[in-house]
Formats: sequence, structure tokens, C-alpha cells
Amino acid sequence: MSEHARKTLVIGHRNPDTDSIVSAIAYAELKRQQGWSRVLPARAGRLTPQTEYILKRFGVEAPEFIPDLLPKVEHCMQEGSPITVSADTALWDALELMDKNRLPAVPVVGRDGRYRAFLTHNTFTENIVHKTDPHRKAIIPTSIALLSRTLRAQPLLTFDADAVVKSRILVAGSTAAAFEQVLKTELPTNAIALVENRDSILELCINHKVRAIVLTSGLPLSKAFFNRAREANISVLISPYDIASTVFLTLYSMPVGALSTDDTKPVRADDLVRDVLPAVQSSPARALPVVGEGDRVVGVINERDLYRQPNVDVIMVDHNELSLAVEGLDQFRVIEIIDHHKLGNFPTHDPIDFINRTVGSTATVVACLYQERKATLTPAVAGLLLSAIITDTLALRSPTATDVDRDMAEYLAGLLNLEVDDLAHDIFSHASRLTDLDTDRILGMDSKEYNECGVAFTVAQIETGTTDELTPRLHGLLGALDAKCQARGHFFAALMVTDLTALNSTLLVAGDPRFIAKIPFPRVEGDANVFLCKGIMSRKKQLLPLLLEQLNALLGHQ
Repeated sequence: MSEHARKTLVIGHRNPDTDSIVSAIAYAELKRQQGWSRVLPARAGRLTPQTEYILKRFGVEAPEFIPDLLPKVEHCMQEGSPITVSADTALWDALELMDKNRLPAVPVVGRDGRYRAFLTHNTFTENIVHKTDPHRKAIIPTSIALLSRTLRAQPLLTFDADAVVKSRILVAGSTAAAFEQVLKTELPTNAIALVENRDSILELCINHKVRAIVLTSGLPLSKAFFNRAREANISVLISPYDIASTVFLTLYSMPVGALSTDDTKPVRADDLVRDVLPAVQSSPARALPVVGEGDRVVGVINERDLYRQPNVDVIMVDHNELSLAVEGLDQFRVIEIIDHHKLGNFPTHDPIDFINRTVGSTATVVACLYQERKATLTPAVAGLLLSAIITDTLALRSPTATDVDRDMAEYLAGLLNLEVDDLAHDIFSHASRLTDLDTDRILGMDSKEYNECGVAFTVAQIETGTTDELTPRLHGLLGALDAKCQARGHFFAALMVTDLTALNSTLLVAGDPRFIAKIPFPRVEGDANVFLCKGIMSRKKQLLPLLLEQLNALLGHQ
């Protein structure tokens, strides 16, 4: 048993066939049995009708659709629950939290958990300077509860403790006469008096009905003044600190909602890194809040994070070439490849497990790995693997089928108490009807891009119960192939329509006329771009080698 801590996606090629989808599902399950708790199957395209039938038959949900793997904010964020503060948190508590966790900034959220503002050291500094300007009166928004918590004070009396009021901070450090003159120029009911327990000052505070009295240095309040303060609805706190420290901390009792900036626009977890990088770099803290569904904060992204390797690993199945992979895969860490195709793999930074066997389907490779690793094959997974072997080897009649495929198919059929031919008949009866599919889906359902002899081209394949439906659609399909070829700048584009009943294929080709003229199959009468390929069932083992031979002869590349 081996645990892999990072999230891992098991994903097949673009325009996936059944083998690609099933291999991702089955191999992810194998990894889970080996202790990988964060491994998930994924797909890089739409399901074929055939694949949909197989998944439904065996009661398995389709993997998550991943349209691309271009690095997004969610791939670079630090994992774990986000650190946030509520808008009514005292500034002192928020700054302690930032210091403890070495944070340059922290998101401020409302009681509903939604993003409200962003507290950074820069915005704090700008605002605190404004609040403490000696040429202005010190007025701060705070509540008795926040003040008590920030001062670690002993509350003797509290009234409307949670009400945040813009309060004038009065320090009773002068004579009683001078302090009385100050009180006469203020709105006492909004004033907070910081007092060193002088009877004359306390008398004035109570007579003028200040909002709160804070006794400093832990000094007690006499019973007489206590009763008078209670009668006047004046809150009384005892601060354990001297008057200088109490003044300082009082300024930090403001709720962070009053100091943080609400003009910082958050980024979303699914935003592309390349799109948010300029905004992060230009932000004061070189960081921005990240929100997800319902504008709830899911984290903070900083500039350093954006240059890290994405926090998701990838296992490729049923392909090993970037030209066939989901877009952006080259920017992620590939840790394994499970395949049965020719080598066209790209360099990796680290050694990886690469299992590539000469069998008819990747599902056969995965099934063998279950046996080798003594893993449990559930009926659902066994059914999927058997179905994928059947579809990828055309019921074991394709030239790509090997004895290993046949033996594994019989083994899986035995586990399920099924006959291979019966399951094959059911699956192929759900093969794609051309009349049910639009042109774009036919051309993209199982399309693979190749780079050979210095040129790029695509060969798509679709399986059908009969090619009788093909004739009325030839003109539209050829036109779409030609448009696809020109739009991508490819040398040619081909569509292989395989008749599962007649065991033949019809080949449609658009592109360079010199190449088309060299294709070694008889043309269908009346169309120079349509060929009848008798006995040709496999794109990989039969059609592609013939096309590459002609391409090499034409272009002179070895």
C-alpha cells in the first residue's frame, strides 16, 4: 500500500473512445485500492453513444469532464481551509493572526461567509495613520465588546456591548478643569474616557455621561462610582495596562471591516493563471483573495504561488503524445503513463512509471495490473474492462488483438458469467448511427492528431452498424473535413467509417491532392476523395502504416 498525498487525475486522450474512458476509471480505482485517496478519473471530451451505453449498463458514472489543463488559480493555491477574519473582528486580533501565520493579507468576510474586503499591511498602515493624525481628533469606530477583548480588560459594566459607534478617545491626563473643558466641546455619549482612577475625573465623566470609562493599570472602582455609573448607563472596563499601552491598544480595537479596503476585486478559483498574474503583481500585497461559488472565500493567491508547479499530478492512459493530450498537460507533472500505442512521449523532469505493452487495448494492460497487484475486480470494473477490450479490438477480430487480449477477455467474461460474443453484440448494436449525429461530432468523436514526416494531420474513426447511411452525407462530411484541414493548417484530414457488420471501412480524405492521389485503395464510384478499404478495421495497425508509407514516399522523409 502506498499513499500519494497530492491530488491526481487519471485521464485519457482528447476525443476519447471507450478504451480511454474505461482505462481512466479502472486505473483510478486500482490506485484507490493501493491507498491513493485523492485520485480521480477524468475525460478530455464527450462520450460516444457506445461508451454511454456501457457506463449505463454497468452502473458507473462518467468521469469528470476536463476541457483543458491550462493552469488555473485553484491549481496554485495553498491547500487547506482558507484563513479569514469576520468583518467584526478586532484589528489587533486580525494582525496577530496575520503575524502568526506570516500572511501579507487576509480576506474579510461577512457573517454569511461571503467576501467583503481585503486587509493588508499597506491598507492598515494608511488607515491607522489617518486615524491617529495628531492634527485631527482621534475618532475610531469600536464597540465595548471589541474594546474589552483587545485590552484583555475586566468588564465591570457593559451597555449595548456589540454596538459599533464612532467614538472620540479622550485621555484624562490633564487637570480636572482642563478635562472638563474638553468634555464641553465633545459629544460625551460617544466618548470613551481613559482614566487613571482619579475621583475628580471620574466625577466629570459620570456627570457628562460619557459612553465608557476605561480604568488603566488594573486599578479598582469604588462602589459609589460603580453605582453611579450603572445608573447613568456608562460602561466601565478595567484595563491591566498603563495608560500609554491602553491608548495604543484602544486604537486597535476597531473592527477590521472599518480599515480593510473593499475596492480589491477578488479572483475566481477557475481563472487562468496567465489572466490573473498582472493583477496580483500590481496589488499592494502582491496577493489577491480567491472566491468560489457564491463569492465565498476559498483562499488567497500570491505572486510566488503563481510560479509554483500546479498542485495536481496527472496519470496518462491510452496515449503518450502531447498532440493527443488535453490542452495544457505539458504544464503539469506527469507521474505515470499506461498505454498500448507507439512511442511519441515527451521528456519529463523526473523518472516516471511508464507501462506500454503490445496488446490490443489499454484496458487489457489495466486488467493485467489488477492481477499482478492482487487487487479486487468488482463486477462493474470487470464489465467496463471487458467492454473496452471488445470495442478496441472489434470483438477480438482486429489485427491488433493478441492472445493476451483474448485470454483476458475470457477471464473477465468468466467473472461476470457472460459470453464475449453476446456482450459484443449488445455493444455494437449501440454503435453510432450516422443519422443521429451532427457533422462536427462525427469528425471529433475519436479524432487523433499526428505529426509525421514534418507535417501535421488528423485521422478520425467512427464505428457504425452499417455504412448505408453514409452516402447521403458524403458531400457535407467532405466539406467539413476540408474546412477543418484548412483551419488547422494540416496536410490532410481523414475520416475512417468502420462497418462492424461488413468488417470493412470507408475512408474520406481532404487535403493535399498529391497525397490523396497516392492513397492505395479503390475509390468509391463518383468521388475521388472517398475510398473503400476492404478488411481494414484498425486505424493504428492497418490504416495508419499505409498512410505513413505514402506520406513518406511523397515528402521524402525517413
